[in-house]
Amino acid sequence: MSEVDSEGQVLSQFTDVRWPFHLSLDGECNVLVANRGHDCILLLTSQLELERVLVDEDYPIRLHYNDRTAQLYVAHDSRNVWAQPQNNTISLYNLR
Repeated sequence: MSEVDSEGQVLSQFTDVRWPFHLSLDGECNVLVANRGHDCILLLTSQLELERVLVDEDYPIRLHYNDRTAQLYVAHDSRNVWAQPQNNTISLYNLR
């Protein structure tokens, strides 16, 4: 993952991510990453430095951060590719 300027120059990057499936920003411009390849959700600073692993989760595929309530919604895909859609889940985390 890289941040680039309008001329394509790399400003910052984070390389220890595998299949960054979805991203979200919090109110402080930190980056929340659904890192599907490592089954976790990462919190990166606005300079793309690892702050911490927020949660180890199975197959996170979508994120939504509500800045007003400091809640993170995480949609998970089922490990079983033949599973019916009702087997998928959404988790809610309070980040305060």
